[in-house]
This record gives sequence, C-alpha cells and structure tokens, in this order.
Amino acid sequence: MCGRYVSVRSDGDVLREFDAYDATDDEVVEPDYNVAPTKPVRAVVNRPLRDAAGNRADHPTRQLRVMSWGLVPSWAKDRSIAARLINARVESVATKPAFRKAYAARRCLVPADGWYEWQVVDGPSGPAKQPMYMTPQDGHVLAFAGLYEFWGQQGQTISTCTIITTPSTGVLAEVHDRMPLLLPASAWQRWLDPAVSAPDDLLQPCDEAAGERLELRPVSTAVNKVDNNGAELVTRVEAAVQAQTLF
Repeated sequence: MCGRYVSVRSDGDVLREFDAYDATDDEVVEPDYNVAPTKPVRAVVNRPLRDAAGNRADHPTRQLRVMSWGLVPSWAKDRSIAARLINARVESVATKPAFRKAYAARRCLVPADGWYEWQVVDGPSGPAKQPMYMTPQDGHVLAFAGLYEFWGQQGQTISTCTIITTPSTGVLAEVHDRMPLLLPASAWQRWLDPAVSAPDDLLQPCDEAAGERLELRPVSTAVNKVDNNGAELVTRVEAAVQAQTLF
C-alpha cells in the first residue's frame, strides 16, 4: 500500500511542472513531510472549467485541485468509507465497484516528492520495521496515478481521491511488495484524457519504478506518528539504530 508520502513543492512549482491551471479556489495545502490518509492533498485533473455563472466550458483543461485523500464513491452513504479506499490496486481498479467508474472517466495525478514504506529488517533485538523514504535522486517531481470522485450530501459536495498501487519491482521489492504506480511525463496526457476510457497500457510500472532513478533512504521512526512533520523526517539515519522492534 501507499499510506504516507511527501508533498512540499509550492503550488507555483506544481502548476509549472504539470502545465496546469490553478483551480484550488485559494484553498491552501501547506508543505507536508508526512501526508496521511484523509488529509487534504493536491491533485491534477483534466476537466472543463466553469465560469463565475457556473457555465461549463466545451473542452477540458488541465487543472490543479485540492481533494481529500481517501475515495468516497458517489453511491456511498457516508464518508467513513474513505479510510478504506486510500489505495486502488492495478489488478482490480477497472472492475471493482468502488473504482471502475472513476477509472473510466475520472483519473488524476497526485504530485509527490517521495513516499514512505516500512521495511522489515534485523534489528538489535530481533525483527524490526525500518521506515524508508523513496525519492528521485535528481529531485524531480513524482506523479502518482490516481482516481477521483465527487460525493455530495445535504447540498455539500466534496472531492476525494485514491492512489493506485502496483506490485513493487527491482530493489523496491526488497522494501515492500507494493508501491504507488508512477507515471512518467510522457504518459500524463493519455492518463488524464477523459475521452480515453481504458488506458490499461499505462498500468505497468515505468523504468523508474525499478529503482534505477530512486534513492531508498532509511529515515527516523518519528515519521510513524502522523502528527510529526518537518524536513527532519526525510533526513537519512543509521537504519539499525532507528528500526522499531516488531515483537
């Protein structure tokens, strides 16, 4: 699964890198070194814009929006399902009732600087969990493949999203058996295009996913607590010292 990630670039940087229009409606998402489920996050979508009168444009525009992490399908009775739908698996994303409609028409990109996973290692007192931070060696932006939905009740509509995961490849498989589906810039247009109903060819890990361009960095167990935040969470540490005992 992908349950924590880092997103600290400014809106301006994200807008430039994804060539997107600012549709955040002045909703600010602060730089976050410990993004956790149900938090507000930024996502890039391709939808028709609406003017001040609510009229919808004839063509879609790539835009940056703020959503809540954890998909709430339009048919859900309440929002509690969100915590269980933070991830969608590539193996079932096109057929699972919670995701299939969004996969066909509401796909998004979730900008990230990297993500965390917990690797089981041999610690001083036995098996332990060592948090690892996966981030591009050259500092370029990551684009997680995602889906989004609109859910409304009592006149209120919210936007929610999920991150698609795939089996880990290369050295990443030594850390965890799942990883977010990373899309290269060459795939963004096709993935976001609402006219493409089944971009199944993009549900395969790109070369970067094999770990060739990613740094796998042991970090402090301080990241285990969602309330902790700050650049110190992504600072390299000595793995054997920081790992938490499992048993």
